[in-house]
Amino acid sequence: MNIEFTDSFRKKIKKISRKNPDFKTALIKQLKLFKNNPLHPSLRLHKLKGARSEQLAIWIKGDLRALSIKSKTIKDTYVFFDLITHDEY
Repeated sequence: MNIEFTDSFRKKIKKISRKNPDFKTALIKQLKLFKNNPLHPSLRLHKLKGARSEQLAIWIKGDLRALSIKSKTIKDTYVFFDLITHDEY
């Protein structure tokens, strides 16, 4: 499995990391888990509903979630595009 990141995702990582230095470590750990075993229980992987029904969310830390979508052009690739709190979706 391959993982890609949008520029806006990378910017949010930098922004959140400035306020919370432990965040980056947690994010890296969860993304490695996702890459090796997307169904690992600690990811709390779930598909969103409604207008976001094509999107997946994984738990990162606290109430923070990373959103991704499966690439339609690149086989076996997920693109992470947003970091939001659970209440934001």
